Formats: sequence, C-alpha cells, structure tokens
Amino acid sequence: MSCGKLGEDRNVDNPVSGRECGGCTACCTVLKVDEPELKKPSDQVCPNCTQGGCKIYETRPAICRRFECGWKILRYLGEEWRPDRCGVIIDLVEGDQIPAGFRQAALKFEIVDSPNVLFWPPLIRFIRSEIERGHPVFLGTPAAVGYERRMVFLNYIMAEAVAARDNTLMIHALRQALQIGLSDAMKEKATFS
Repeated sequence: MSCGKLGEDRNVDNPVSGRECGGCTACCTVLKVDEPELKKPSDQVCPNCTQGGCKIYETRPAICRRFECGWKILRYLGEEWRPDRCGVIIDLVEGDQIPAGFRQAALKFEIVDSPNVLFWPPLIRFIRSEIERGHPVFLGTPAAVGYERRMVFLNYIMAEAVAARDNTLMIHALRQALQIGLSDAMKEKATFS
C-alpha cells in the first residue's frame, strides 16, 4: 500500500513500539464477526471481551486476527488516537469499495460510540489533510442492533468544505455523511453465512 504517509508508516508485522491495546476493546464491539465459531453483529460487545481484553486471544476468529488497528500501525498518530480515547477506529480499506480514479488504499474512520467525535478538531484536520492529498477517505457509521454498519465515501461530500478549508462546512459535511450512513444502514438487516 502506498498512500503517502499511510504507505510509509504502515507496518502490520511491526506495530509501533509500545502501542498495545491495553484497556481498549473498541474493535471487540465495532467489528462484525461472521465465522463458524462465532457470530457477532457489529456494534455489540463480543461475548469473549473482558476488561482485560479477549479471553480467547490465542484462538480468536480469523477476522480478529486480520484486523489492523490504524492507531497501532500508523506512526504519525499520537496516544490521543487510541480508539477508546478518541471514539474513532482508523481502519485500512483496500479494493473494489474505493471509487475508480483513486488509489486503491484508503482510511476509514469508524465512529465507535458518539457522533460527537465529528466535532473533534484533530479528526477534522486529519480527514481534510487526506482529502487534500487526493487520498480516498471513508466514514464508518454505526447501525441499530440487527443492521449493518455503513461506509460513506467522504471525498465527494466534503470536496467544497475541504477546498474552502472551512471547519463549519466540514462538520456539516461530516454530519451529512453520518445521516446518509445511518439512513442506509436501516435498509439492510445483518445476516450471517
């Protein structure tokens, strides 16, 4: 993956030294798990999640093994970006979900709990910076229990606000993207294979 800072600082085999999950279990709630050994909808706490982390960590499902927390692998993110502290999980997205004409590597900012994180200045600056560089960016939106989370492509929705470098317009565009995701999520019930 070669997306400017994203490519330079991504090293899944060697996460940033000293970056441990600690008490953060945000991915244990946000991720949907559809594996033979565990069926868990997104936005519900995994039954294997404890205050100390995953009680089946050594034998955790494949999706959990493959998950790459952006905070653990992107060197330029500070401690304030740990998901349980900031309310956002940064995820890496590759492939056909990214519109043609964009690099096929993107960042997705998953809202963990409260949409109030959309007002957080570091998040607004980070999203603006990625869009200014021409990097594809998504907002991951929560869903009601029993429905699927959604990814909303931000580059088009936020183009005018980013060009104007207007934080008020950027917050408005982020809230618009959130509403699109929430509305779209209600169209599809969660299913498992």
